[in-house]
Amino acid sequence: MGGRLRLAGALALTSCGAMPRSGPVHKVVEPTTEAEEQPTQYSPATPQMGASAQEIVEGFLAAGVGAQDDYAVARQYLTPQLANTWKPDARVLVHSGEPSTVPRLNDGEYRTSLEVSAERAANGVLEQQPEGTTRVLDFSLTSVDGQWRISDAPDGVIIPYGDFTEIFKAYTLYFFDDEFGRLVPDPRWFAERSTVPTAMVRELLAGPAPHLDGAVTSAIPAGAGLARSAVPVSDTTASVELNLGQFDPADVELGKRIEQQLEASLQSVPAVDGVELTVNGAPVETSGSDMDDPVREVTVPNRQIGVSHNQLAFYQGGQTEVINDVPLPENSRIVRPGMDQAMEHFGWIDDSSGTLYTAVQGESPVQRWTGPELTRPSFDIQGWVWGSGTDGVVHAARTDSEDDSLTVSAQWLDDQSIAGLRISREGNRALIVTTDQEGETSDVWLAGIVRDDSGRPTELKQGNLVAADVDVDTVQWITGTNFVTTALGKNDNSQPHEYSVSGTHDALPSLVGVTSLAGGNGASGIYGAADGNLYMLTGSSWAQQSDNVTDTAFAG
Repeated sequence: MGGRLRLAGALALTSCGAMPRSGPVHKVVEPTTEAEEQPTQYSPATPQMGASAQEIVEGFLAAGVGAQDDYAVARQYLTPQLANTWKPDARVLVHSGEPSTVPRLNDGEYRTSLEVSAERAANGVLEQQPEGTTRVLDFSLTSVDGQWRISDAPDGVIIPYGDFTEIFKAYTLYFFDDEFGRLVPDPRWFAERSTVPTAMVRELLAGPAPHLDGAVTSAIPAGAGLARSAVPVSDTTASVELNLGQFDPADVELGKRIEQQLEASLQSVPAVDGVELTVNGAPVETSGSDMDDPVREVTVPNRQIGVSHNQLAFYQGGQTEVINDVPLPENSRIVRPGMDQAMEHFGWIDDSSGTLYTAVQGESPVQRWTGPELTRPSFDIQGWVWGSGTDGVVHAARTDSEDDSLTVSAQWLDDQSIAGLRISREGNRALIVTTDQEGETSDVWLAGIVRDDSGRPTELKQGNLVAADVDVDTVQWITGTNFVTTALGKNDNSQPHEYSVSGTHDALPSLVGVTSLAGGNGASGIYGAADGNLYMLTGSSWAQQSDNVTDTAFAG
């Protein structure tokens, strides 16, 4: 994927041209008996005596890999005034190739241009960037005690893409669905420092990422703030002290939900197993609560639905069962079937007419919508079936009603071709694959689903770009945070990938001529169809499972 951010195989540090240094930038792991488990640290060069103004700019940019001690080395390149106000956590530009720094017309002014593969925002959300994306950074310098120092610089740091996943790690914040019954993951990236628990709680208090705003909710009431400047961890317990106006200590349900949200989120920090919650100076007592723990991972049945001799069929464990009591329209050609979690409502595309139908056993099918190259129907846990096509219109319909389908607002998808659309298993997010006009490259987006009080979907939020400029046209969830993709209908090898919604990915074994991809529960439930056969991913290869069913899909 060119210069895109990668999960496996971090590259060696990319240096920045002629930056001044007494020695090279190098990685440092503190010597301990568990050194292999410690986060990698980088030791960038400090400013050298007599360094030129351009060398100071280049050295400052290279020091962005040194997050320890709140970027103490990078601050040495700044004037004392700017060192106190510069905000390194404002953004991280993950770059590919060498940054280019050149002087501007005025003395002491320089401009750096760089190609950016991804950008981490101040709230920790990472977004991939389309190929060829560039950023321009301007700097002003002045003399301090006879040495050049930067007096004006943009907030944030730059990091080579091969080093980003060693310096920053993805941690999962959790928010709730509207019914408070399920937890919805919201990954954020933080530099590996002791301040991670504090940063996580601050972002929980700030609310969900923009692409999930309105799609999820927080148990922590608006206006809550940290009573202390930090969230200390002692004996694997994080102490979270909140100030919260109008909090009733007798409201055990609210206290329990806050505690559950904090624990689910902070337990992604290896050193944290539990949370001790204090509100307005008093410990929150939740031990007497009989509330159920929220569901963190919604799973799907192991049975799949597929096509066998132009009929709907169940598939599981090597056995195929044709579904005989779902009448099909005359002269129809079934492709891309789907079903709901209860395995009672079915959907498919009639390839001969470009129409999506839904049906239940023993009843006539219902025509839902028609369009060009429709996506496989996706059934959410709230009882809606979804789909789209190359016209970019997002449709949804109640599965228990024959009412007309509705169009879900998604203006950011106007005039885009949608090749894939899958609703997450808890029903609050959607993965969308969009393609360019030539259909040669695709982007994969994660967008929150906004619903009204009745559960009716009303909007897809502006998506976060989790994969850019990739050769895929299908996407399938395998967990609440991971999904698989590939390019379909190619005669040569197709390279499936497993992605995380945090923005990283791993390559899976290739499959020649893959025509469909199905995702079950985790990496052990990935199936692909090719050459009229169904295969299951087993370790580093694909094992043939059936020759009488293809085009399979798990529920959802």
